[in-house]
Amino acid sequence: MLAGCMYHKITNLTPGALPRNSSGFYPVEIIWESNQPSVRHETVQPQVMIGTNSFPMKNTPKMTNRWETLVPVPSPAPELRYRIKVNWKYNAIPVPVGNSQLSEEFRLLINN
Repeated sequence: MLAGCMYHKITNLTPGALPRNSSGFYPVEIIWESNQPSVRHETVQPQVMIGTNSFPMKNTPKMTNRWETLVPVPSPAPELRYRIKVNWKYNAIPVPVGNSQLSEEFRLLINN
């Protein structure tokens, strides 16, 4: 194992299937982890990407590395395909630098 390797990891906590609900909105929740000590945690901004639309996520109360949001799924749609994108800044000289990470595609089945 190499010493000093940095990692950034997106873990999807959203179930693979949910029952259809009358509101048409479904929860998406993630954990984002990084061992990079220079990450400015107040700048971490995850979002759910659905096609060309994005839905910002908010920090889960009382948690430091979990985010959540509700995303719309039209009534007849049997599934939702989405990705998670996380943007953040880290300390650098002379100014902080931005970085981002894009997850693989996830699939949420909507059961009738």
